[in-house]
Amino acid sequence: MTLTNNIFFWGVIITMMVGNPIAAQESAGGKEYALKAAFLYRFIDYVNWKDYSKNQTFKIAILEESPITASLQGIPKTKKIDIKEYKNLDEISFCNILFVPYDSTVPIETILSKFSGKPVLIVTERNGNGKKGAHMNFVIVDNKLKFEVNLKAINKAGIGISSFLLQHAIIVQ
Repeated sequence: MTLTNNIFFWGVIITMMVGNPIAAQESAGGKEYALKAAFLYRFIDYVNWKDYSKNQTFKIAILEESPITASLQGIPKTKKIDIKEYKNLDEISFCNILFVPYDSTVPIETILSKFSGKPVLIVTERNGNGKKGAHMNFVIVDNKLKFEVNLKAINKAGIGISSFLLQHAIIVQ
């Protein structure tokens, strides 16, 4: 990992830890989604997918509509990344990361069943989804954006996650 990547990641972490209040987010797609998008983008460097080569286009699928799409598309890319919203779960055949918005109409159990045993990192933003089996789940704790990691679910999917990233996670089971 390059020095620039480390500085950027630590900058995001420090910003979160010093109390960047998210509760007063500006509008849909405001600061909260910009920060979530930055995290998703950085997860790429700290998560390992089996059979994925850095030369391939990385695919991020967003289930239904979400303000995170515009935030992700606004991040300057240093990697080949395809970001696409899907109207329903059946349209998604392959992706590296599946982002499930808070107001998704698809139950988390249905999503987990479809991608069971596949190396797809499922990231959600609804309280309780981490314990239900989502691999990563964004939560607000003390007005700060944090993320939960379900190690059992990640291991079951055949995805590896760096200990560096785990140091900053809330581990759930």
